[in-house]
Amino acid sequence: MILRNVRARLAFGFGRQTALRSTCDTVEQLQAQIEQLKAQLKFNAAEYEKQITVLLRDLMQARLELARRDLVDAFAAEPSPSATVH
Repeated sequence: MILRNVRARLAFGFGRQTALRSTCDTVEQLQAQIEQLKAQLKFNAAEYEKQITVLLRDLMQARLELARRDLVDAFAAEPSPSATVH
């Protein structure tokens, strides 16, 4: 770009520097937001892992209780050994 005088060149240079600073500030703000989002995602993932662990534990406890009930029911359905001996 050919500028006609010194004043126009200075104004162009000032405008360019201002735009670069503004762009740099915007990039820094966006990078800070990205870091905050990454931290939030990491925290959320850890919380979800905790919830999954608790749910899996509860599921295993329920399965154990069902297995115990099935075992009791199986023994209850079997004929008494003392009745077959006599």
